[in-house]
Amino acid sequence: VTLRISEVRRHYKLTSDEANHLDAYSECRPVIGDGECFYRSFIFSYLEQVIDRQDTHEEHRLLRRVSTERANLQWNSEFSRSRRAFKELIVNVMKWKSTESTSSRRKEKLLKFFSTYDTTQDIFVFLRLLVAIQICSQRELYEPIIQGPGGNYSLEVWCLQHVIPARVYADHVMMVALARALEVPLRVESLQRGYAPDIYTGPGVPRPSVTLLYTGDHYDIIYPRAPSAESSSHQASQREHPGDQSSSHQASQRKHPGDQS
Repeated sequence: VTLRISEVRRHYKLTSDEANHLDAYSECRPVIGDGECFYRSFIFSYLEQVIDRQDTHEEHRLLRRVSTERANLQWNSEFSRSRRAFKELIVNVMKWKSTESTSSRRKEKLLKFFSTYDTTQDIFVFLRLLVAIQICSQRELYEPIIQGPGGNYSLEVWCLQHVIPARVYADHVMMVALARALEVPLRVESLQRGYAPDIYTGPGVPRPSVTLLYTGDHYDIIYPRAPSAESSSHQASQREHPGDQSSSHQASQRKHPGDQS
């Protein structure tokens, strides 16, 4: 079930002049608050777009990418088991695309899969381990953020405490790590603050992108409005006059709303 953005405003008791940045979105999909809301929102939003594509390029890209990951020895058994479950889900997505004739039927299959924790537990185990592998294999990127000045504990220990356990809250570090690990563009909007820059923009090729709404202690999925003919024309005009970069400069100055690291 999705809600109109106006209903989201009423639910959170926002006044008409609050959270104007949400006007860029048409709907919100509330997500179960079981401690896995970030991981659930991220992977469902991504696969919801993949399942509507006619080709299977994204599925095969994802299968190749996760097949090359190698886990820390102490995580290897759990990683191998959960990776099989994740691959099985991706194969099912391809099967649903070939057997279900309509978008709504395909999405019903996806919704049913994600409707209970029992069917998705191994998926979240895999995504958490993927985050831990990304953090520990890119030490130069994550160590300064996680440890801070004078930090002297290992990233492996930190991941065992803050990333891998089920239902542990995900903050900005985990968001960056998952988006980078899967190379899926990610933006997280916030009720409390203004426009958000992208957390990860991807490798520069067209790809399904994930947009989430952070409400203070929870993540839901939000859907960008389709561009109007007028705005599309304006964007085309801007591309014809690339010298005007003030808008992009202003956007680059906006602070990320969900950065809690």
